[in-house]
Amino acid sequence: MILYFLRHGDAGPYRGAEDDAARELTAAGIDALGAAAPLWRALNLRPDVVLASPLTRARHTAELFVAGTGMTNPTVVDERLSPGAGWGDLARAMAAHPDARRVMFVGHEPDLSKAACLLTGAASVRLRPGGIACVEFPGIPEPGAGELAWLLDPDLYGAAAPSASRLTRVAGYAVCVDESDRILLARLTYPEIKAGHWTLPGGGIDFGEAPSDAVLRELTEETGLTGEVISLAHVASWVRRGPVSGGLADDFQAIQVIYRVRIAGGTLRDELEGSTDAAAWFTRAELAEVPVVELVELGLRILDES
Repeated sequence: MILYFLRHGDAGPYRGAEDDAARELTAAGIDALGAAAPLWRALNLRPDVVLASPLTRARHTAELFVAGTGMTNPTVVDERLSPGAGWGDLARAMAAHPDARRVMFVGHEPDLSKAACLLTGAASVRLRPGGIACVEFPGIPEPGAGELAWLLDPDLYGAAAPSASRLTRVAGYAVCVDESDRILLARLTYPEIKAGHWTLPGGGIDFGEAPSDAVLRELTEETGLTGEVISLAHVASWVRRGPVSGGLADDFQAIQVIYRVRIAGGTLRDELEGSTDAAAWFTRAELAEVPVVELVELGLRILDES
């Protein structure tokens, strides 16, 4: 399970408890959170639920996060995240959403950093306005059981925004068939642009990674199966100009390296906490009954021509 702790953006000066709840984000705070959106999307931040303190500055921060990442689920305002909240309050707020595996808390300091320290055993965690801490757990979130996966400092937002507006992504994909001539596919999940559509198993190539290694890694991550590369089948490229909801960048180019892959072992299973949520074999007739991306049609043409 993954928990995200997002401190509200820069707010107006504190003038006393009587008007603290109404303090709004400053113009600079709003601009900084707006500049963060491309980086948030590039990091593929996709909480299942965003829980926010009822105070104006926290609610506004949560709304900017939801809009910037292209989420469709609205922010959930929870009184338990008000200033002074402890981990017990956050845990009870989270318990109201039992199906959520990735939860974001949008709140205040020192509440969020104290919770992160308690959960990870860290001596201290510094969360500046607009900063995010990511804590990962092998199971149920409990004190001392979490790992501080990363901290995102708001100074990165402005630096990342210009370069994130144009992106080229290189990815490897596998065309696999079984003895019954069925093709192996994985189903995209939120926040992928075509969530619910089926695609070839595969994904982005890490820095320094060989494409042929990447496609086998992605195959196992998304389906549980292991494979052997038979041959390079095709290299495709397409370009999208202009922003779309949930897109990684305003202008985006995809380079898709497609391999014929033979299944060597493993057990078919669905991916957890990834860009896909199901894996299955399909006959040609069954493909007519499910939504697929164009990459699947290209994979079928590769099979027909081989």
